[in-house]
Amino acid sequence: MHIDRRSALGSLFAGAVACVLPAATAAAAQSLSLAQVVARHTRARGGAKRLDRVRAVSILPTITEKGSVLRAHYLCTDAPAWRIDIYADGRHVFSEGLDSAGPWLWPVGDPKPHDAVADARKTGIQGIEFNLYGLHRFPSRGHSLFLEGRELIEGTNYYVVRVRMKDSYETHLYISPRSWMIERRRDFRAFHPDVDATKAYAEKVYSDFRTVDGIVSPFSEVQRNWKTGQIINSTTTNSISYNPEIEPGELDRSFKAPDALS
Repeated sequence: MHIDRRSALGSLFAGAVACVLPAATAAAAQSLSLAQVVARHTRARGGAKRLDRVRAVSILPTITEKGSVLRAHYLCTDAPAWRIDIYADGRHVFSEGLDSAGPWLWPVGDPKPHDAVADARKTGIQGIEFNLYGLHRFPSRGHSLFLEGRELIEGTNYYVVRVRMKDSYETHLYISPRSWMIERRRDFRAFHPDVDATKAYAEKVYSDFRTVDGIVSPFSEVQRNWKTGQIINSTTTNSISYNPEIEPGELDRSFKAPDALS
């Protein structure tokens, strides 16, 4: 069983506040600029000051794919560094991440970690950017945002914001004019780049928005092929912790994950 560990977790960065716009406000929203859309999204997430205080994030998700259920612990910081520890049937089976020496992998049974492919650094950094930084910070971090217009999907006329990361990766964020949250994300990429580089039209749909320490995030994500409708996997977040305490060396590749996830 292989889970797209990076893509399953790299986008747990946007949430929503349940609200309904009055008709007049909704009509005015038709002509909003990119700056106005990003500003409303930032306020709905909890505000720039609160988002800018985040330096690290710890997430405990459950990932379901093809009938298999995995639990995980994802941790990232602005070092930049990250790691994810994967558990199946309550036992640790895999770790990977990025430390000062580069991207690494540590499958269960191997005596020590080893280097991952060079491209894994790019993927890991993308996850860190979306998990740690609000959309309002992206331009100052070298990423470009473009308002592509509106798109009506299942009754919601989304604002579509194209993000071009400084490493050239692109994705499209669908911001609802009701919640001002990113409720969908679409791009063209491989679902499981570690084992199959074949690219497809990928979509993530976010729901179950909750507030933690004043920051709103989705606790449910479904990833699918948006051309065929096939569901690839789903992720349920059990907990999110901002600026958690981190054990010394926990983000180094030599750090051994617990045998079981408490």
